[in-house]
Amino acid sequence: MIDFESPWLTFKGTRDGSGDHGKEQFYNVDEEFVSLGVGEVFEPDPRPTFALKLDSDFDSAFSPVFLNVTLRSDRQLMNAIPFKPKSRVSRSPPKIPPSDFQRWVKNVATADGATPSFFHAGFIWTSFSVKTWIIISGCRVTGHANESAPDRSPPGPALQSETINNPSARRMEIYRREEIPKPRRVLSSDSDNAGSLLDHKAATLEPSFITPGTPDWTLPHPEGDLSSHVIFARSIDWGATPLGDMKSWSREFRQIACLLMAHPFPLALFWGAELTVIYNQAYAQTVAGMKHPQLMGTGFRGPFKELWDSVSAIFDECRQTGKSVAVYDQMLPIERQGFVEETFYTWSLTPLYGGTDQMLGLYNSPFETTRQTRGTRAMKTLLKLAQETAIAQSVAAFWPKILSALNENEFDFPFAILYSVAEDEEDISKDGSMSQSSENSQTFKTCALEGTIGIPVGHPSTPQRLDLKRSYGGFVPAFRDSMQTREPTLLTIKDGTLFESLMENFELRGFGEPCREALVCPIRPTTGENVLGFLVVGVNPRRPFDDDYQSFIQLLDRQLATSLASVTLLEAEVRRGLTAAEAAALERSRLSEELAVQKSRLQRIAEVSPVGMFSVDAAGLLLEGNDRWFEMTGHSRDKIFAMSWMETVHDNSIGVVQEGWKIMTETGIPWSSELQLKKPWYDKVTGDQVDGWIIAACQPEFSDGKLKTVMGSITDISRIKWAENLQARRLLEAEETRRAQNNFIDITSHEMRNPLSAILQCADGISSSLTDVIDVSNLNAEIVASIKESISNAETIQLCAQHQKSIVDDILTISKLDSNLLLITPVPVQPVEIVRQALQMFMVECHKVHDIKMKFHISPSFEQLNVDMVMLDSSRLLQVLINLMTNAIKFTKSSLKRSIDVSIGAYLEPPEEHNKSFQYFPTKKAKSDVTTSSDWGDGDILYLRFEVRDSGCGLTAEEKKKLFNRFSQASPRTHVQYGGSGLGLFISRQLTELQGGEIGAASQAGVGSTFAFYVKARRAESQQDHKAIQKRVSAEIQSKARLPINIPKSDEEHEGSMSTLLQLRDTPPLSSANSSPSDWHILIVEDNLVNQRILAQQISKLGCTVHVANHGGEALDIIKETKHYRGREVDGKDLSVILMDLEMPVMDGLTCVRKIREMEAEGLIYGRLPIIAVTANARGEQIALARDSGMDDVMPKPFRILQIRTKIEALLEKTARAAGDAIVMT
Repeated sequence: MIDFESPWLTFKGTRDGSGDHGKEQFYNVDEEFVSLGVGEVFEPDPRPTFALKLDSDFDSAFSPVFLNVTLRSDRQLMNAIPFKPKSRVSRSPPKIPPSDFQRWVKNVATADGATPSFFHAGFIWTSFSVKTWIIISGCRVTGHANESAPDRSPPGPALQSETINNPSARRMEIYRREEIPKPRRVLSSDSDNAGSLLDHKAATLEPSFITPGTPDWTLPHPEGDLSSHVIFARSIDWGATPLGDMKSWSREFRQIACLLMAHPFPLALFWGAELTVIYNQAYAQTVAGMKHPQLMGTGFRGPFKELWDSVSAIFDECRQTGKSVAVYDQMLPIERQGFVEETFYTWSLTPLYGGTDQMLGLYNSPFETTRQTRGTRAMKTLLKLAQETAIAQSVAAFWPKILSALNENEFDFPFAILYSVAEDEEDISKDGSMSQSSENSQTFKTCALEGTIGIPVGHPSTPQRLDLKRSYGGFVPAFRDSMQTREPTLLTIKDGTLFESLMENFELRGFGEPCREALVCPIRPTTGENVLGFLVVGVNPRRPFDDDYQSFIQLLDRQLATSLASVTLLEAEVRRGLTAAEAAALERSRLSEELAVQKSRLQRIAEVSPVGMFSVDAAGLLLEGNDRWFEMTGHSRDKIFAMSWMETVHDNSIGVVQEGWKIMTETGIPWSSELQLKKPWYDKVTGDQVDGWIIAACQPEFSDGKLKTVMGSITDISRIKWAENLQARRLLEAEETRRAQNNFIDITSHEMRNPLSAILQCADGISSSLTDVIDVSNLNAEIVASIKESISNAETIQLCAQHQKSIVDDILTISKLDSNLLLITPVPVQPVEIVRQALQMFMVECHKVHDIKMKFHISPSFEQLNVDMVMLDSSRLLQVLINLMTNAIKFTKSSLKRSIDVSIGAYLEPPEEHNKSFQYFPTKKAKSDVTTSSDWGDGDILYLRFEVRDSGCGLTAEEKKKLFNRFSQASPRTHVQYGGSGLGLFISRQLTELQGGEIGAASQAGVGSTFAFYVKARRAESQQDHKAIQKRVSAEIQSKARLPINIPKSDEEHEGSMSTLLQLRDTPPLSSANSSPSDWHILIVEDNLVNQRILAQQISKLGCTVHVANHGGEALDIIKETKHYRGREVDGKDLSVILMDLEMPVMDGLTCVRKIREMEAEGLIYGRLPIIAVTANARGEQIALARDSGMDDVMPKPFRILQIRTKIEALLEKTARAAGDAIVMT
């Protein structure tokens, strides 16, 4: 055996990195062959291919300059070709007598004209020359006459010396020896071509054209004779195509073009983005068909539009990845002979670079495998038919099996009709099938429809019964003809034997196209001459009815005849078998003996069974019980009496057993249940004692309507019960742990929010009061500087309190997310206004403090869809937007280039990202569809995409991986330099996914970052109050606001944070023209005296009249003194709104508000008192409980005075509007 150390020759590797690297182990390495890149073309070729120099010594072992991967991977073929390995020691290679294959290679290398092919080692070999090399390719031949011959010498008489000296005569002699005649088309079962489908004997391949002595046809004045196809190719105005004039073609491209035209197999080259086509004559004849000659020099997509959808993805893959692509046996619908034909090709695409770093074209090598693929499909159908009909036990069962087998081949059988034949109507069986006919076919009278494929039930072309003598329409004439010939009959529309009206409204399968031809096959067994049925099948509209198709039908007809003969013989055998029934009686005694043995065996099985088995009589007396039953129950074997087994059942299960006994004895219904036993169960591993449990399954037996016995089994489930109890305990412990965790978070949140509210409001009061002092007083510079320092300290307190509030909010949000308690609440909003108001909050800080250019873009998609009002959760949307904006400011303010671009877009489907570097965060959770509830309405589904792009420091690839995770930041320096808790992006991701969307990022270190997300929404169906919407959004911005830094580290950071804070504080409220704070009378119910005093002071500064109460009881007393209380309408105090804390001594806020609402219902209080809960309990269920108890609104602590003012305004306006509507109704 020849040992090849490295099969890869001069080709060093493809551009995609595939292939072997390093030098080959053969002689005569040709660097020029490598530089031309010819190996790139033939490396992925599925045919074995190698190249030799034309000046090689062909009488000795070959020294190839190239071997493709197909040949390298076939060790047997490598040994069959006389290649010369590189010697491991310095010695001369041995002299081996030249073989016929070597002599053929030598002849074709020295020939001047066309060269024939040569059969060797199971392959047909062809060759062509490229400059100073000869390229030799092989095509595998199946079933060739010479393939199995051990002697490699050619058959027939030996060549004479004069023939050897005449290479041309020798080549023609070889060609004549290898030629195989093509099969004939004869529609007869006796013809020779009936088995051609199984015997693919391929003829010797000969080049379909000759271009002798023309090394380069692309030259302005080529030498030698040109073939007609080459002359045609030269006549194309290439200057008008993307290829350009031939004079401008590069050396590498000319080489590829010459190789293409010289190749005997179909090859094509697709150049440029338009896929401009250049191809050889074999491609024109076998692939292009009628598209030639218009195809040459045009784009591939247009002429081959019928198959572009099938191959476009493969083209795109090859062009995008730069890797060669090979496709095997792909079905391609090609219109090459005047109709769309079902063809199959094994083809490949190889990128061509033309000596550059850019992919310029694709090299296409198609090999048609239509005949082989169709043959395989036909063989599968025949095999399926044989399998189905083999299990038929009668002729009546034979017919459905035929249709079952044909049903799987929808392409070659678009429709099928099956009739059975009988002598007369009396022969038709009750199930509609036909019996076997008589010997004389002339007595046939009736056909019965056995079934159809691809035809609606009740179609006029397929009546249930046909009279062969008196019927003339439909397929009856064809039935009569085929009955006489007993051979399949071809019906065509072209010759008038098949009418299109017969196939109207057929539910055609496969390609769904009307059939132009149909076949009528008479079905008769090989054991007789009588036709027992007719099969009508449609011919594949995308296949010509050629020799292969005819062979398939002949094999199908033969298989049907053989199978039917087997069925008829089986029926006869069954009849003969009935006579042997008497012999069965002789077996009864033997079977009785075996039954006794079986009973004994079952008894032994019961003894060793792990299941307890028992039987009791009608009185409950134990009749039988195996050892396992006594072991599990602990029942005594000595003391057995009626219902004694009840004493083994635990008291907890006695009632269950009694009920089960009643069910079985009275209704006769089987019964099963889980029962606890008195006997405990012991764990063999730990020795622990636990309760004993079993599953009892009982079956009553009755005789003459009376209960005879009850049999049953019991299975020990003590371990399962113990595990269930353990699991239940652990679940309770986990639930208790979660409840304790939530309680701790609630307490912590409550205890932090109360002082934070006082701190925030005190700092507001100090800052505003000192500012007023400076504005109205004429103080010296030292006092002014001291006051300004105090103002700065107060502002710092506000910043710290605001940051602390953000952390508390984040922790509460995380708690809600972990407990699945965070709900999405849709409201009608204008998305553009939400973004604009959110950006307005940061406007001063960005423009005046940090010099950040902030822009807002509305995508054309948003305007094209005419998006205005939509239903979504504006609060959660704002929370995500503000998180992204604070991050953008945080990481951009220290950059040289400072810009933040915010954009919004709308889509009907989830938006696809065109930026390859952008990636959505992967999640294992399924996207939730929150828009299905009634709260969202029935408007159209929309997907709103929001993007925040900054020019900040950016992120590395490793830092990007850490985004969107809990308590995770890009790097340790992020917290040191910028601060933060690592929760913002994690919460943003969770909120985005809850709204049916995704969030992701694209970033480049030193350039900037882009964060984008989309949410699912619906169009708002009714007109909305824009003023109310603006108020709600403004309040939500106040609630969700957070600052880009934690604690200011410089004057610039302090100024930037305060600008945002003041922007929030000083935003004018959207007050009604009929409402003024000086008219408000507010009752504050608060037990914390510090919070009570501070809140009263701040509200008094608005001009309001303030009353205070320490708990709910005092609040009720104050209400009784107001004008709202019955009897105090004239002399009572005014009361506009109540601000009520929830957790108070004596009487808490929830109890107080319930009593107020009860007093309103009883008429003690007129109208409805507006009440706002002011509480540090900010969890969603706590807020919902407050509303359910009667609160009109809830204001979570900490809050700013502007926020509570906005709440009061909105509530008073709502109350006034409701009162007005009530007056109108009356």
